[in-house]
Amino acid sequence: MRFSLTKQHWFLAFLLLVGMLGGLFPASASFPQSHTAGGVPAETNSAASGDPDPLTSATGAPSFANKAGPLYHALFSSNLYALTAGLRPGRGEPIPDAADVLALPVQDISFYNWRGELLSGWLALTMPGAPVIILNHGTPGNRMSMLSRAAFLFDHGFNVLLFDFQSYGKSQGVMSTLGMVESEDILAAISYLHSLPATMSSKIGVLGLSMGATAAVLAAGRTTDILALVAESCPVDATLVKMDVPSEAAREADRLLVEQVYGVDITQARPIDVVHKLAGHTAIFFVNGDADTVTPLPGMQALFDSAGAPKQYWIVPGAQHAQSFDVDPQDYIQRVDAFFDEYLE
Repeated sequence: MRFSLTKQHWFLAFLLLVGMLGGLFPASASFPQSHTAGGVPAETNSAASGDPDPLTSATGAPSFANKAGPLYHALFSSNLYALTAGLRPGRGEPIPDAADVLALPVQDISFYNWRGELLSGWLALTMPGAPVIILNHGTPGNRMSMLSRAAFLFDHGFNVLLFDFQSYGKSQGVMSTLGMVESEDILAAISYLHSLPATMSSKIGVLGLSMGATAAVLAAGRTTDILALVAESCPVDATLVKMDVPSEAAREADRLLVEQVYGVDITQARPIDVVHKLAGHTAIFFVNGDADTVTPLPGMQALFDSAGAPKQYWIVPGAQHAQSFDVDPQDYIQRVDAFFDEYLE
């Protein structure tokens, strides 16, 4: 059952009052800072002067998460904590220093998303002006889950950008939003690439895995900069993925919390409603395992049917959710390289 807007506000005000009276949250929230290799400041992008809706935020801008801190902690002192567990999957496996990454020569980078949260990532350049592939991880996870895919793309001659979505890895942020705010992170990453001399004229491709595929489809629906998109294990509706949103009560709790903290409706994280918008400007390649019970084949077929040309798909025998590369790496590499070659050359 949905709360009315008035009831939502009274409910949240009550929780906030209880939290304040009980001292259940600190005066300000603390969030991870950006990290660099060897003490050298990470590159950041800054907002264009006079831009009324900047893609980026000036260096030193306060995190949006800090502004939402008291409300966030008050909500989490309530019984919503258990229901919204899917929005707090953890930050993923430890991320090594850039100098310790052997798979490809990465450098630390950072950039702000639209909400003033500092996002952390790696950039590996093969050649200035070469196409850039942005790799987007799923949940739970961070950039490390995309490293092997980034390595073969780099070896093929593409520049690659891996970054942690807001609230994952080393990036700032309050909670996952199952692709909604994360789609804005992708648009901010594109803006960052356009600010660098080595990539400002590069064509852009995206490879998204699970939640990263949701975010990528949503982002491509808002820009013509993404020319080619691999959507691997992409949900039809991210809020109906049981491993992240196990019940209707959890879905409603997620909706309420994300709306109050981020001002977005999480129930719009539906690639099925957006994928048709990519027709004519973004080629899309769906990849799905036939043993995937999280995003099963009928969902991929529905997405493919809704998408416009150019489009293609590949069903990987025996692959479970987000495991297509692990099950058949040779075929995966050949098909994905060929797809990006065709639409980014």
